[in-house]
Amino acid sequence: MKNTTAIGQLGENIACDHLAAQGYAIIDRNVHMGNVEIDILAQHDSQLVVVEVKTRRDDHLDPNFDIDRKKIMRLCRAAATYVKIHDLPLEIRIDAILVTTHADGSHSLSHLPDIALPPRLSRR
Repeated sequence: MKNTTAIGQLGENIACDHLAAQGYAIIDRNVHMGNVEIDILAQHDSQLVVVEVKTRRDDHLDPNFDIDRKKIMRLCRAAATYVKIHDLPLEIRIDAILVTTHADGSHSLSHLPDIALPPRLSRR
C-alpha cells in the first residue's frame, strides 16, 4: 500500500498531464502562501487557475467531501496574494481535479472547473 504523500503526488502528476493535454500551461506546483498550499497553478487563456487536487484509492471515501467552503476561501486568499506578489494581470479561477486510483494501476479523473469564482481583484 502506498503512503498518502505518494498517492497525492501521483494524483498531482496525473492532474498536470491532464491540464497540459487540455492546453493549460503549468506555472508552479505545491506553492505555499502562508499556511496554505496550492497544489497546481496553471494559466489558461487570461486566467490563473488554482487547482486543488484530491486523490483517493477506489476503496476510500469520495474525494468531493474534502473540499469545503473554508478550504475554497483559503485558496482564494492564497491566489490573490500570489497574483499580487507576482504582479500578474490574470483573473483567478479555482478548479478541482478529483483522481481515483484503482488496484489494477488505472485511474479515473474528474475536472471540475470554476468551483469558486473569487471576488474580482482591483488592479491599481
